[in-house]
Amino acid sequence: MAEHAPLRGATAAAGDTSPDRREHRRILVAGLTGSLGAVIGSAIFITCFIGGLHAPGPRSVPLGLVGPPALASRAGRALSQQVPGAFTVSGYPTPAAALAAIGQRRIDAALVPGLAAQHLLVASAVSEAETTAIIKVFSAGAARAHVPLTVQNVRPLHSGDPQGLAQLFFVVALVAPSLVFGNHLISRIGRYMNEFWHLGTIAFYAVSVAAVATAIADAGIGALTGAPWAIFGVGALVAFAAAVMAAAATRWAGGLAFIVILLLFVPVGISSSGSTLGPHMITQWYADLGRVLPPGSGQTAVRNVTYFGGNALVHPLLFLSAWALAGIIALGLAVVLHPPVPGQPRRKTPAATAPEPGTKPV
Repeated sequence: MAEHAPLRGATAAAGDTSPDRREHRRILVAGLTGSLGAVIGSAIFITCFIGGLHAPGPRSVPLGLVGPPALASRAGRALSQQVPGAFTVSGYPTPAAALAAIGQRRIDAALVPGLAAQHLLVASAVSEAETTAIIKVFSAGAARAHVPLTVQNVRPLHSGDPQGLAQLFFVVALVAPSLVFGNHLISRIGRYMNEFWHLGTIAFYAVSVAAVATAIADAGIGALTGAPWAIFGVGALVAFAAAVMAAAATRWAGGLAFIVILLLFVPVGISSSGSTLGPHMITQWYADLGRVLPPGSGQTAVRNVTYFGGNALVHPLLFLSAWALAGIIALGLAVVLHPPVPGQPRRKTPAATAPEPGTKPV
C-alpha cells in the first residue's frame, strides 16, 4: 500500500496546479478580449474621422447673391454646373441685406456682382476651411471672366484663435470628461445615492466645469471672448447633457451602454460636426447627424454666441436640451421602476432565524 503513496502525492500535486492554470487561461482570455475591444474602438475612430473628413469640400453652402431674382437663379445654375452641389443660392436686393443675412447666420457668404469688378463677402468665423474654399471657387470664376474680385471678411476669427480651434476644443474638453464623470458617478461614487441626488450632483458638476472652462478660454487665454456669460451657459448645457446621458445609460444597462454613448458622442459626434472644417465641408447626411449630437450643436452654439451676436441659437439649444431631458427622464424612471444597478451585487435580505431545539415558534 505504501508504494502507491508517491503516486497519490503526485496526483494531488498535479491537481493543485489546475486552479492556477484556470486562472492563467482566464487572464489570457481577458487580455485577448480587451485587445479585441481596443482594436474595434480604434477601427471606429479611424472610420469616423478619416472616413468623414478625408475629402473636404463645399457642400450645400448657403450663399447670397446681390441682384434681381433672375440673376440669382442664373448664377445658381452656373455654379451648379461649375461645382455641383457646392452652393445653395439666395437672392438679396442690396449688399446691406446680404451682410445682415450673414450676421443672422442665414448665409455663409455673399457675392456682389458687377461688370467692372466683383465683391465677395465672407465670414471666416464660420469656418476657415470653408471660407478658403469659397474664395478659391469665386477667384477661379472671376479669372475666367477676366473680372477683378475683391474679398471682404466681415466676421473674422479672433486674433487669439486664428484657426478656429478654440470652438472645437472647448466643446471636446467638456463632452469627454463629462461622459466619464457620469459613468463614474453611477458605478463608483453614487452607488447608494438616490437618483435625484445624482441629478443634483451632475448639475453642480456642469456649472462648475463650465465656469472653469469659460474662465480659461476667455479671460485666461483670450481665445473665446466677447460673450462670457453666453459661453458659460452653453458650456453648462453641453456638460450636463453629456454627463446625464452617460449616467442614465450606465444606470440602466451598465458599461456596455456607456461605451455606446461614448462612441456616439466622441468619434461620431466630433467627426460629424465637421471638426474645424465646418458642417458644410463634409458629406451632408453625416453633417445632419452631427447637428443633432451634442458636439456639433455645442460648437454651433459657441460659434454663434461668440461671433454672431447669439443669432440662430434655437436649433442647437433645442438639440442639447433634448439630450439633457432624455437623461433626466431616464434617471427619473429609475426612481419609479427601481431597476437593479448593473454590475452591483443584489442586496440580500436577512434570513429568518431558526428556532432553537425544544422551543415553540411564537
